[in-house]
Amino acid sequence: MPVSEKIGLAIALTIAIILIGYSFFSFLIDLILTSDWYGIVIDLIFLAIGISLGLFSIRIYKKSVYYESLVSSAFDKGIYTRLEPVLRKVAEASAEMEDLEGRLNRIDRKVQTVIDEHVKAEKSPEVERMVAPGTSMSFVIKTIFLTIVTMSGFMFMIATSLGAVHFATLLFYILWWVLISSEFKLFNNTAAWAMVFVPILLVPVGFMILDAFLEINNVIALFYAILALYAFLYFSWAVYETKGTLPFSLDLGKYIKIKLR
Repeated sequence: MPVSEKIGLAIALTIAIILIGYSFFSFLIDLILTSDWYGIVIDLIFLAIGISLGLFSIRIYKKSVYYESLVSSAFDKGIYTRLEPVLRKVAEASAEMEDLEGRLNRIDRKVQTVIDEHVKAEKSPEVERMVAPGTSMSFVIKTIFLTIVTMSGFMFMIATSLGAVHFATLLFYILWWVLISSEFKLFNNTAAWAMVFVPILLVPVGFMILDAFLEINNVIALFYAILALYAFLYFSWAVYETKGTLPFSLDLGKYIKIKLR
């Protein structure tokens, strides 16, 4: 039943209830107080009209509910039962197509990376040829600079009793994440953001837990070793996510050839 018909049915039922109530009240007054037989007849007529309108509205509503239940039952037992195998096949085919599309995208990225590496091998100096796929000399320079800053911060924390050392260590995790994410343009990638929230959640808590069992210098050294592993794994994932290959996997044979010359 359309919404307009439901509204009309509700209005009709409301009018019927009002008419029945008013007619019955008027009927009691005419019968008991005034004994107006002409008014009693009019009241009974309007009371009958109100009852008929109310019963008609209720009957129409029951029929609508009944027909809707029949349609739903027919769809569930008839059409849906027959279409369910087809719908299941469509869902399976859609999932397979999405998986195939993902594989093709990875292959496309890897082929494009191979082409870019081949062009770079022909036109770039030998030092730049040894750079991992998808990266540039600018990224290498930034990495070296951030490595120096990270080691300086590590030595400074070891040599001094710096307060809030866990927040200072967390800052280096975030700096490495920003450097790699900016190089591979991953700021719109949900998985990349999940990887920066992991150290934000674990580094401060880990410092507070391990500080109760180990010396603070040992805790700092442990978290900086984990930082090196974190940066390498995130870099490897970034290369694979954007280029379809792992770091140095395309350049290993070329690197061996260069060394054997």
